[in-house]
Amino acid sequence: MAADGKKRKKKNAILPTDPMAEAGRKLFAQQIRRMKSHEAGSRTGEDIESVHQMRVAIRRMRSLFNLIGSHYRRKTVAKYERGLRDIARALGAIRDLDVLILDLQEFQASLPPASQPHMAQVVSVLDERRKECRAALHQLFDSKRYARFLRQFQRLAKGSGQGARRVKRAETPHQVRHVLPLLLHERLARVRSYDSVLPAAEDEILHALRVEYKQLRYALEFFQPILGSSAARFLQQAKRMQDILGRINDIAVFSAYVSRLEGLTPEQTAVVDAYMAARNEELAGLREQFNDAWLRFNNRRTQRQFSDSLLVLR
Repeated sequence: MAADGKKRKKKNAILPTDPMAEAGRKLFAQQIRRMKSHEAGSRTGEDIESVHQMRVAIRRMRSLFNLIGSHYRRKTVAKYERGLRDIARALGAIRDLDVLILDLQEFQASLPPASQPHMAQVVSVLDERRKECRAALHQLFDSKRYARFLRQFQRLAKGSGQGARRVKRAETPHQVRHVLPLLLHERLARVRSYDSVLPAAEDEILHALRVEYKQLRYALEFFQPILGSSAARFLQQAKRMQDILGRINDIAVFSAYVSRLEGLTPEQTAVVDAYMAARNEELAGLREQFNDAWLRFNNRRTQRQFSDSLLVLR
């Protein structure tokens, strides 16, 4: 089994001379395997990481289409992007509740004993909503549409040249070593352009920046095996920024969710208000962390790590 895994890994290794569509095929194959490996766990919900990991695989594939979709036929991209979006929505509805419920339970443990049952009742309401979302996920997984999507997507990932746009002229830039540096610099430019609206940005702006960081990080991670060693150090800084922005976004999602809760008793409302007060206090600290991390990300040393990582592409 181990030998088979090594053989498959070598076969699917990305080469600088690969056409971008071929590199994408190999990357899609990796992420489809990852997605499928977490499907059973996402059904049961016994480990919330299964939904999270399956959702990450979906996000990575959507990001990859966004990055190199121009190297595939337009109809191919539209078909698979639509299928991935539907799965992402079903998983996202559960994931948001998973994270919120876990956060509420941790806060519940810090409450006085007399208040803890009231928070437990709030959690119970959200858990019922999560069960409804999981039932919708089961319906999607059991559908013929999902089975057909998965079958066709696996065919794309297994067949060299499947869905690829034809390269009409040999001198047209289409190999990884020629195309990737520009794509990565574009991703970095999208992140750094936010410098003009920071640090006093609203939550909506920070959410958009988080998405751009995620796109940059995924793009680098896809191709890290053929990049220079400094890519790992640059990724550490990018991940730090994404983690901070991710938590800020979590709090925004939490706030929106609890504000829509109806029929709460005065005691339940009191513990929810206390929870949001604690999250808002945390938010102020996160914004300070973000400002410091942004300065470190934009310094010359970090940006040189990015540039140096591309020099090996020849």
